[in-house]
Amino acid sequence: MNIGVMSDTHGNRTLMHEVAERMEREFDTELLFHLGDDYADAEELRIYGHDVRMVPGLWCREYGLESVPNRLLEEVDGVTFALAHADQDLTSEEWACSVIMTGHTHVAAIEDLGMSIRLNPGHLKRARDRGQAASFAIIQLEPSEIICRIHEANGQLRQERRFPRHKLA
Repeated sequence: MNIGVMSDTHGNRTLMHEVAERMEREFDTELLFHLGDDYADAEELRIYGHDVRMVPGLWCREYGLESVPNRLLEEVDGVTFALAHADQDLTSEEWACSVIMTGHTHVAAIEDLGMSIRLNPGHLKRARDRGQAASFAIIQLEPSEIICRIHEANGQLRQERRFPRHKLA
């Protein structure tokens, strides 16, 4: 199964929709995680028919609403995922997940934390922001491994890391 991950769209719905369509068309994603800023952007993805899980960013009005969680735990194909916009929203429960995902910094990264993978897909705010090119992530769940990839907004591969499933939380 392939999962698309995006963050920090900040109202750039044109780029967000282009990337969401690319994820489904070119990378066969079945599920999309949106890590905030802006929550309304993620809601629009749902309206357009995407299967999306979402959390609000720090600057979203939904961030302060009790009815909207600032973090989510999801299990997909036996893998636990933690979603939050920023590190400050994570509790020890989320830090114990197999894949920990945050945005906020606009800097894409894939890190090996030993028993977990840490993923930041970067941003889709504009072509470049904070010195970083727009990017998204694809997580590929295979029977024996999890493959994490960071892609430029145009789909070009920037980084790939492979993790054996047996060593993850």
